[in-house]
Formats: sequence, structure tokens, C-alpha cells
Amino acid sequence: MVAEKSKGAVVVRVFYQSLGVEQQLAQAVSAGSVDIGMLSNGNSGRFTTAYYIYDLPFLFKSYENVLKSLETPIGKQAIAQFEKDLGVKLLFPVSWGRGRDVQSRNKQLRTPADIKGLKIRVISSPVDLATFKAWGANPTPVDWAQTFTALQQGVVEGENIPFHLLLPSKHYEVIKHSTQLDYQAVFQQVYMNAKKFASLSPAQQSVLLDAARDTQPRQRRLELEKIERAAQDLQKLGVQLYTPTPQEYAQWAAIREKVWQEVAEEQKGKIDLGVAKRLYESQ
Repeated sequence: MVAEKSKGAVVVRVFYQSLGVEQQLAQAVSAGSVDIGMLSNGNSGRFTTAYYIYDLPFLFKSYENVLKSLETPIGKQAIAQFEKDLGVKLLFPVSWGRGRDVQSRNKQLRTPADIKGLKIRVISSPVDLATFKAWGANPTPVDWAQTFTALQQGVVEGENIPFHLLLPSKHYEVIKHSTQLDYQAVFQQVYMNAKKFASLSPAQQSVLLDAARDTQPRQRRLELEKIERAAQDLQKLGVQLYTPTPQEYAQWAAIREKVWQEVAEEQKGKIDLGVAKRLYESQ
């Protein structure tokens, strides 16, 4: 699309999963050795506090609201901070179609009472740790690369990923239950080294931004289609997808204010609860 719109003046070459993990890629783009990269809001915390607020559990009432929020003054402020802290130009956000769910190897999790005492794999994040402790679980940080083995060997008994990622990760081989909570925002940002972007002509910059804008609706549609197929495929593979009743969901969400307060106090000014509450109440 970019090559066509620029008549060959700008060409984007894709190196699929060969330039390092997200954190390494972010460092490379910031340094200018790579032009464009992708970074999730969760992994951006190593470089910026811009998206800390987005990690709060039960902040959004639907995944669509996550994407819409990035176009509000609150979202634009977060994007501006992201760009400043990393030295990049944001091109567009990438939808994951839904947020995080909760999975178990061999136990259906209808309410928080079912997760009590279970060792759940999480990233080493204050939000993850506080959330699962509030539910009575035993959050256990494990690197993603070691998660499958940890699940297989019983080092951990569950995890918290968007359910459709069970398919490409092959975690469906050890995970047999997923509770559909969609409780925490997950998305990625496609961004470009700011100096590289500035070195392009105004016409070339417009080509990149126009291509990014035109890509978004298609990417979001394809992601939703992928999720629908994943739900069917996972159930055929023996994974039970459980959607809590409104009453059960309310029990999961009851930890929202407690966790928000706890994380805000621990992060000492990095999360503005006033902003979080305005964002929550505006939906």
C-alpha cells in the first residue's frame, strides 16, 4: 500500500519476528537502527508510564471502548507521552479484538471462589500481582517463553491471556478452561523513529499516515474474524469457553476499586485515579 501510494518512493520491508522481542525492538527503533516497530501497552511500561492507566482491571466496559479512548483527549495525551519518551512517531494502534481472559489447566472458573489458591502465570506487573491476589489466587511471574513448559509441568495452573492466543501459542494442549472476562486492555502500537519520520518529505509522511489510517478498519475486522474462528477451533480442540453470568461477572469485577487504589499508591503518582474514573464513567 505504501509503495503504491508513494509510487515506489517509500518501501516498507517486513522482518517477521526476526528483529527481537518487543522490548528489544523498541530500543532499536528509539536508537534509529530500525525504522518501524510494534509495542504492546503492557510491555511499554519499561520505557514509559504513558499507558499505565490502561493496565487497570475493568477500566473499559467493552473492547471497542479501548480503541475509542485512544481518540479522546486522555488517549491523545497518553500517545503524546509515548512518542516523547521513546522518541517515536505513532502511526496507528493495533487491535487485539478483546482484552485479557483467565485460563485454567483443568478447572472451570465461574467466580473468584474457584480461583482461590491457584498458581496463575502473570507478567511481573504490579497490576497483575494485585489483581490476582485480590481474587485470592497465587500470581506467579513466568517469562512468556517458559509459560508452556510451566503449565505443562504444573509449576503454574493457569494464565491470563486473550483466549484466542491459546491457538497460535498451542497452550490449548495444556489449558482446558477459559473464563471470558475481557477484563484488561491489550493493544499494540505501530510506531516509527521520530527523526526518520521527520526526514521524509511532507508528501511521503502523508503517504505513511494515510496508509496507516486506511489499514485500521481492515485490521480490526480481520482480528474479529480471527477471534470468531478461534472460538470454534478451540472448542473442537477440547477447550471450554465459559462466559460468566452478570452476577458472576460482578463478583470478578468487585476488586476494581481496591486494586486501582492499591496500584496507584504503589506507583506513587504514575497513575492518576481521577483520570481513570473519568474514563470509566464516560462510557
